Amino acid sequence: MCTIVGALLLPTSPAWCDEAKLKAYGRHLSAECSACHRIDGVDNGIPAITGWPVQEFVTTLRFYKDGSRQNAAMASVAQSLDGAQMEALATYFGSLPQTPRKGRASAK
Repeated sequence: MCTIVGALLLPTSPAWCDEAKLKAYGRHLSAECSACHRIDGVDNGIPAITGWPVQEFVTTLRFYKDGSRQNAAMASVAQSLDGAQMEALATYFGSLPQTPRKGRASAK
């Protein structure tokens, strides 16, 4: 089990511990995202973001942050995120079930 005591006793944390922490942090940060993007993966005119590969998710956020992709709401959100927050959100949303969807924006 990933605990503070365990982390103090072991020189390095197990990889699953780091992923669990990232996922928990991403869940904590996800409220702003899920205000528009549905958590159940349904595309309601706003693309679903559940089940995305982590790197694709992070790359897409970076495109909004640097202006390569244009959307005022997404640019505002992306500007407020640092790299660790992007990775945490990507880990959390990537862990959610992917549902069939149309028109998913690609990082490419």
